Amino acid sequence: MSLSDSKARINAAHRDLMTAWYKVSDVWRDDTARAFRERSIEPIDRSLRAAMNALDAMEETLRRVRNDCSDR
Repeated sequence: MSLSDSKARINAAHRDLMTAWYKVSDVWRDDTARAFRERSIEPIDRSLRAAMNALDAMEETLRRVRNDCSDR
């Protein structure tokens, strides 16, 4: 699996999670929902965003390495 494939899968999972959460949060608006969002949804959201940023950085590094190696 390539980095771009991994990033696409993470992006799709993130989109699906947030879509589901927004649907649920339209009707679930109590203190338990707020606590769940803070304890579960927000950390997962941050982790998925960090993973996508890391994959971007790895893709850029690999691009530079390939470019540098092809020049020689």
